[in-house]
Amino acid sequence: ADMEGTVDDVALVDDEAIIEAMRLLFFKAGLVSEPSGAAAIAALLTDRERFKGARVAAVICGGNITEGQLKTWVMG
Repeated sequence: ADMEGTVDDVALVDDEAIIEAMRLLFFKAGLVSEPSGAAAIAALLTDRERFKGARVAAVICGGNITEGQLKTWVMG
């Protein structure tokens, strides 16, 4: 209810899509992102047709990830 006047829509993505987005950000843009910070990119990758031709802003944030998580999820 707090976000009703601000948020237009919500997209759900699975963990696998988030990990793939983290890899893309790391290998293509040189960015380290925690899973929640890569969720918007995961949504764009998961449903490309939904966003095709649209102007979209994706907030990429957070480097709150351990070395072990980076090795497992990103370098995997």
